[in-house]
Amino acid sequence: MTDTRTEVLSALRACRLWHGADDEAISVLAAQARVEHAERGCILASEGEKPDRFGVVVSGRVRVYHLGADGRVLTFETTGKGGPLGAVAALAGTRYPATIEATTAATIAWLPREALFDLIESRPALLRALVTDLANRVVNMTAVATSLSLDVPSRLAAYLFQRALAVGEPSAEGLVVGLGMTKAALASALGTVPETLSRALARLRDDGVLEVRARDVLVRDVGALARLGSGYSES
Repeated sequence: MTDTRTEVLSALRACRLWHGADDEAISVLAAQARVEHAERGCILASEGEKPDRFGVVVSGRVRVYHLGADGRVLTFETTGKGGPLGAVAALAGTRYPATIEATTAATIAWLPREALFDLIESRPALLRALVTDLANRVVNMTAVATSLSLDVPSRLAAYLFQRALAVGEPSAEGLVVGLGMTKAALASALGTVPETLSRALARLRDDGVLEVRARDVLVRDVGALARLGSGYSES
């Protein structure tokens, strides 16, 4: 089995918060890390808690989500090796805005918030990478908020359009697009429930936009997906 310290060093090197950091800086961070091994389903941090640390995923998969009062789960992000966890809340000194859960068996390297401040003070050039990552997070959160203003079929269309651009495979009938996750996970990512997702897929099918298959869809009208996903209507 690979040595845990080697895995931690590798994950810290992959973390985008300090992209470009030298080996000495990574070793200093690793020396401060507290390693946690979590089982699938383990809650690593709960919404509303006040953090004094942030994490980096060493192995496995982790999701960040909000559980609404109506029981709906809104997934903000899923991440794997090198993905930072709770960094914004830790740096700001505010409470966690979402819950962090291991979706597979996972290993997390937890670091004290002061470790990042010390790193920036000793290597100011890394501040650019940090600011860039945090700015991207703001953009992504804005995109999530914007998508929630759309109805579920439109959110689904936007997701499938992006998937079509990224992984769509042309066929004689149309564009084959893998969903990229289970339908239950997709419903969660779209801020809805599986039953509503099924109705949204049925609506797109009935409108002739796509054909539903097991773990993928056959897109017959990519332009319609783009229009629906942007909230644009020609009517």
